[in-house]
Amino acid sequence: MPQIKLAYFILCHKAPEHVIRLINRLGAEDSFFVVHVDKRAASGVFETLRKFANGRPEVYFSKRHRCYWGRFGIVRGTISCIQAAIQLEIPFDYAFLLSGQDYPIKTIAQIKALISRKPGCQFIETFPLDEPNRWSHDGPPGNSTNRVYFWTIWFRSRFVQIKGKRKFPLGYRPYGGSQWWCLTKDCVTYLDTFIRNHSSFVRYFKMVFVPDEMFFQSILANSSYREKIESDDLRYADWQNPNPLSPKTLETSDFENLKLSPKLFARKFDTNRSLDLLKKIDDEIFAMDNSA
Repeated sequence: MPQIKLAYFILCHKAPEHVIRLINRLGAEDSFFVVHVDKRAASGVFETLRKFANGRPEVYFSKRHRCYWGRFGIVRGTISCIQAAIQLEIPFDYAFLLSGQDYPIKTIAQIKALISRKPGCQFIETFPLDEPNRWSHDGPPGNSTNRVYFWTIWFRSRFVQIKGKRKFPLGYRPYGGSQWWCLTKDCVTYLDTFIRNHSSFVRYFKMVFVPDEMFFQSILANSSYREKIESDDLRYADWQNPNPLSPKTLETSDFENLKLSPKLFARKFDTNRSLDLLKKIDDEIFAMDNSA
């Protein structure tokens, strides 16, 4: 197996039992975890995870932020994971950004083998927002130009968008894509340094709609790392069959699709509806995995 050390940044706001299951499945001597628990989460969520982490030196917690859908708090939570990982000074080669409703659908050996075949690749879905893309035909406020150029101002759970094209910072070109990624250690370090040194860029995104799907893409696609970007978040998700929300909550009927998928992780899993599926994944995909 390739000698690759992995870090996992996990953003969660509920279902601590699933987060524990996720960590136990991915845990290995050469990996560690930085967990961000939404500051809005019920108190029992953090307490359950804190108790689990006692005696688990590979599990750390980042500074907590309030995370509302569509707002900058989710970016703050991700940044806090990055900063915590850098400050810990624990060696790692790649970092995965995961949600608390993710689960691997490949073994640790397969995960390491895939990323080792493409050394230096930055796995993050990335596309220019000023060209036709998969958001172009979404209605407002979700289409790509509205998202990034209009002022989005929130009032509790409501928002308004002020029309009028804003000047994108640093002369950069805006990019978007899936929130989730797998990046090299040097790329994560670059993000940390960039964020610390470019406060105007950070401020701009505080008034962007769903900034977690554009912030990191816009940094990396305008950097020297753009040549190493593989526009793939390595994630299976079913956006075509909501039940009732999207992406679909995965159930046992999805197992064959997961088994055949080339992706490394899938989402989203529910602690009740997905239990049989999770057991099937453990029994059939991980039964012979001795890598962890």
